[in-house]
Amino acid sequence: MLDDVYQAALVAICHHLDEAGAEYSVDEGDVILGDHRLGLSISFEGFVEQGKHILAPVDIQIHLDGDTGDRFRVGTLGVGPDRQTALGEAISEWHLLAVAPLLAALGAAVETRRGPAQPQSLAGWDLYAGRAGIRGRVPAELRAGGPFFQALLARLRDVVGAWPEPPRRTLRTIFFMATREPAACEVQAAVDGLVDEELARLISELPWPQGPETYLYKQLLVLAAGRDE
Repeated sequence: MLDDVYQAALVAICHHLDEAGAEYSVDEGDVILGDHRLGLSISFEGFVEQGKHILAPVDIQIHLDGDTGDRFRVGTLGVGPDRQTALGEAISEWHLLAVAPLLAALGAAVETRRGPAQPQSLAGWDLYAGRAGIRGRVPAELRAGGPFFQALLARLRDVVGAWPEPPRRTLRTIFFMATREPAACEVQAAVDGLVDEELARLISELPWPQGPETYLYKQLLVLAAGRDE
């Protein structure tokens, strides 16, 4: 089953690169994109039955140029009426959360109906935001590009502004996950895959919109700075 998950993840990466018109190759299961090598590590303990639904909890690490994989590691949960659908949903969420922003940062962005994808600038770093992963009914205030997201970026600008300027092209990540209950909000956050309690505190202080029921909101931000060698 691990190989099935691996192959599905590999197909998702290759499909993205095909859509972006990027030149790449696959070497012993790794993707070669320009001067970069992307490898995958899969953690999957099997499907879970929950009533009429099948759950696929998948955890995937992307190893960029042989790193530990922590920077781009995200867990996803696919839900469907059968195993194939559940796995497909998990891989699709993973692609939107982590693969799309990483490949965009590596020069392989997929154009949308709005035109070529362009990064935002955040404290001198190019920002590539993955699409948010959502569970539950999320309030309209959390729409991408809305006032709340701008407030979030303003809070992150101070954090990123304290990072040292890299001497060469460098990719870093910020990941956060907020669980908003009607009466409370819990936030987890990490920088480059390492838990950051101070960042979690800063994000938790934002006015997370309250909904009629509990919702979960998570997002991976890829930031790039420095010159190519």
